[in-house]
Amino acid sequence: MTAAVRNNGSVRRRRWAALAAAAAAVTVLVGGALPAGALPVLEEADATELAQALAEATEDQDVCYGWDVTVYDYGGSGDGADQGSSLGVGKAADDVANSAECARWVIFEATIIYTSASSDAEDTASFSVSSNVVGAPTSADLRDYGITEGALLGNNDDQTVANATLLLPALMADKGLAAPISLEANTQALPAGDKATGTPGSDWLRKYGAAVAFAALLFAGGLGWAAWIFFREHPFAPAPVRNISSSSRRSGGLSE
Repeated sequence: MTAAVRNNGSVRRRRWAALAAAAAAVTVLVGGALPAGALPVLEEADATELAQALAEATEDQDVCYGWDVTVYDYGGSGDGADQGSSLGVGKAADDVANSAECARWVIFEATIIYTSASSDAEDTASFSVSSNVVGAPTSADLRDYGITEGALLGNNDDQTVANATLLLPALMADKGLAAPISLEANTQALPAGDKATGTPGSDWLRKYGAAVAFAALLFAGGLGWAAWIFFREHPFAPAPVRNISSSSRRSGGLSE
């Protein structure tokens, strides 16, 4: 954080740095999650912050983004939808598609079904990406960054929805379909005594670095265990040895 970056630009930088970290290890989730099946999926403050981040991305890329999660809960908590976009909380696919402000748009859509406790059927979830942009990100792209149906059914379903939605602007830029998220230069004097605090580096990594390191160790340990099992069950075969017959020894040759 330097004096050359305005406060709102600094907030934007930290948000997108956190997005990059989440994309690299999206299974290391942060924040308090609502119980599975609760509506809304995102708490009001989290939904507002997500919509604001999407609005900033829209300002930079001229692409509207949003999320539309439909929940069917046969366990009694009630059905409903959690929606939001660059236009604000509660405004998703239909609002974005019909808005004059959104010539191009990309929406994360998901359906979550919770069965009743007496049912033998399992809970299910599905997700997709809806867009009017040719070559836009797909569900396969999100899977490459750890977004799964299982994550949508877990206790961190809110973080999964947020991460999936925030990945869309980054994926659009990666595909060359939109500009990278930019930082705004500070053109005003900083308040007296304003200076950098703490230590340099990513605030997200500083706070959750231990969890990321633990996840990396688990991954490395799993690879080592798999390799040990493989070589235990498939040992290297010894090189074949050619026997020398007695007649060959007398004649000075080797038997074929």
